[in-house]
Amino acid sequence: MLKSSSSNPHKTLTRLITANIILDILAIAIWAVLPANTWNGMYRLDSLIAGSEAALAAAFFAVTFFGLKKRQTWAPILAITLTVSQRVFAAYVFFPSIAIPIPLIWSLVIIYFAFKDIKTSRNIF
Repeated sequence: MLKSSSSNPHKTLTRLITANIILDILAIAIWAVLPANTWNGMYRLDSLIAGSEAALAAAFFAVTFFGLKKRQTWAPILAITLTVSQRVFAAYVFFPSIAIPIPLIWSLVIIYFAFKDIKTSRNIF
């Protein structure tokens, strides 16, 4: 019988962080391809800054991924910190937007599994 993803929060969190890295790289490509003047009037930052934030986030999430792979105790905490930081940045840049709930829900799922991973790892030792 297959175990549900919630029975192994560490594995689920690792998969979510991997997907987040891929999505941030996709965001870099989107910001790079679309004309800069399209975004300047609509959002509070230009595409260079938004693309740079996505690159920085992808790099930090890669560090988090390697920390999770090595089962470092700081990795889930870093996942929470990065996720919250990204939502704060996105709220500033994209508010108001009807698309805000989608990444917010994604972030809440990451935070949930990170807390679950922290709790599970403390129960092991």
